[in-house]
Amino acid sequence: MGEEALVNIFIEEAKEILGELEIDLLQLENETENQELINKIFRSMHTLKGSAGLTGLSKIADFVHHAEDLLDQIRNNYLEINGEIISLLLESRDIVEEMLQEIINPGYVIDDQKIQEITKSFKYFLERKNSEEFNSKDAANKLEKSKVDEKVYRIKLKLNENVFETGTDPLALIKELEEFSEVLDNNINLSRIPEIYEMDPEKCYLTFTLLIKTQASIDRIREVFIFIEFDNEIEIEEITENFDFDQGLDISLADKLTGEILVEKGIITEDDVKDALEEQKKLGQILADSGKVSEKQIEKVVKEQKESRNVQEKSSIKVDTNKLEKLMNTMSELVISQAKVRELAFKEDGHKNTELLTAFDEVEKWIKDLQEEIMKVRMVPIANTFMRFRRLVRDLSRKQGKEIVLDIKGKETELDKNIIEKIADPLKHMIRNAIDHGIELAVEREEAGKSKEGKITLNAYHKEGHIVIEISDDGQGLDKAKILEKAKKKGIVGQKDDLKDEEIYNLIFAPGFSTAQKITETSGRGVGMDVVRSNIEKLRGTVNISTQRGKGTTFKLKLPLTLAIIDGMVVKVGEETFIIPLNSIYEFIQPLKKDLKTVKGKGEVVRVRDEYITLTRLHKVFNLEAKETDPTKAIVVIVHDEGKKTCLLVDEIIGQQQAVVKSLEENYTYVEGMAGATILGNGSVAMILDIATVIKMATR
Repeated sequence: MGEEALVNIFIEEAKEILGELEIDLLQLENETENQELINKIFRSMHTLKGSAGLTGLSKIADFVHHAEDLLDQIRNNYLEINGEIISLLLESRDIVEEMLQEIINPGYVIDDQKIQEITKSFKYFLERKNSEEFNSKDAANKLEKSKVDEKVYRIKLKLNENVFETGTDPLALIKELEEFSEVLDNNINLSRIPEIYEMDPEKCYLTFTLLIKTQASIDRIREVFIFIEFDNEIEIEEITENFDFDQGLDISLADKLTGEILVEKGIITEDDVKDALEEQKKLGQILADSGKVSEKQIEKVVKEQKESRNVQEKSSIKVDTNKLEKLMNTMSELVISQAKVRELAFKEDGHKNTELLTAFDEVEKWIKDLQEEIMKVRMVPIANTFMRFRRLVRDLSRKQGKEIVLDIKGKETELDKNIIEKIADPLKHMIRNAIDHGIELAVEREEAGKSKEGKITLNAYHKEGHIVIEISDDGQGLDKAKILEKAKKKGIVGQKDDLKDEEIYNLIFAPGFSTAQKITETSGRGVGMDVVRSNIEKLRGTVNISTQRGKGTTFKLKLPLTLAIIDGMVVKVGEETFIIPLNSIYEFIQPLKKDLKTVKGKGEVVRVRDEYITLTRLHKVFNLEAKETDPTKAIVVIVHDEGKKTCLLVDEIIGQQQAVVKSLEENYTYVEGMAGATILGNGSVAMILDIATVIKMATR
């Protein structure tokens, strides 16, 4: 594997580690006594440092080493966690993220002054731990206890011959041990070294045995060898009180296995030991022969062992996102080809080729299964996206002097990775707005009879083939009068326009609209919410607002589960073909004349089981020539979105079909009411209707 490939692997792993670090550090701020969490964070830093070192990225390794030292002091109870330390660790995490960016983009420049300041801060805390002013009341007791708790360990390290290929330096491992322990003795076993003419300078033939004294735990010692534990033999053993220190490592052979001793003396080879072990009976057989256990008990245990191993052997691999995209594009083309084959399944005279259709149905089933499996690979939990906003809320609320918590729900909800990547920025902007405009200062909240701590809630769930994401706050709510006044001043609405509440609230999505009294880094710059809605609509999604003055505001985003392929119903209006997403269709009807009415303020409506639903003539909406304009002779498709309905008048229903969604942005002018386009089996293009927008157009 080349150096560039190793660096790319490191970058991907580092991004993952940094993401987890941010989440864990924010959790640690609220759970300062959580030793398991402290150890996890330390291991993350240690892994980051080790991986960077092995990849030759010494700048990252050296910087992370300072954070690792600080965390080691915390683990050993020399330092107490506080807000300053958490902020420092978060800032150091951000610097590493910038260092990665510097590798990815050579033109990116890091502020070296900032790195130096953070490094000084680390040294300050590490030096301060020994000062009298920083020692806690029981510091002396802790120090005395640490001396008593010193333990001695024997470490045997038998290195794989190919260990140098991984970039491992055995001496560097010993130096790392010396950072937190005293090496009492060491012994290098040379028995594995071959004759001089057989030696390969790129291979390692050494076996180390070390005796160390340390206050660190055995887990801390194991972490030194975390990168070589799978390919090398490592034994770590605590030495008891009766160990003869004068004898050092020249101890009795009683601690060694017979085979090991014979190999070291050159009497036999390791292969001889393996052959001999294979001749021995299995433990289960020995116990069964002695009558200690029954054959059935052995069989049961072996079965459980196999099942357990099967679970452990399940593995996962990381796949380049670009490869997934290519796979999905190929799948999309296959769906288009599938539609073409179905067209060909009809003979020229219009009769069905039954045998061909039967075979095709089977192929179609497998294509559907393949598509679903590929889609599952693209689906990821929204948890990571939600969790990253904890840092945003923490930092911005502190800057504004507000007390705000972020409550996360539905983090296990899955959706297309592409959608997750594209909604991150809109979500960030709405959270920023909630902090700046929504949540009040603690004093103002208490005066209003609220708890001084504000809350922002993120929630995600599946509904009717879509994913719904809600961003709620318990702040002051939207000021209807203020919004309307600002809109009139900017000329967004007329002075005499009579608007419904919903229409007034939606004015915040107008370009350049802002009610902020002052410009901050968070909001008030006149850009943002219009871009938010635009980005969501590009994803074939919608944004709705519900608000109550003094109680709070909720933004509800409704998005498709995937951007790639949808199940749709093909319909004709005049000479044009449209596709209606299947999950938006309520039912098909052909109304009677008595059920057609014209209602003042609503226009044409259709009565469906005592419910009057607006009639939308698609040929008028899109300026087309319809073959049939009489609803009693045409087909009415009742569609719905977010509890709202409309009746679409179409000429003909062609049938159900999967549609590969193609974006209109690159090749067409934006047309309101269109979500995209697709290619039909006969090669023609059909437009996919955006039902949420069509319903809004119908109610204007």
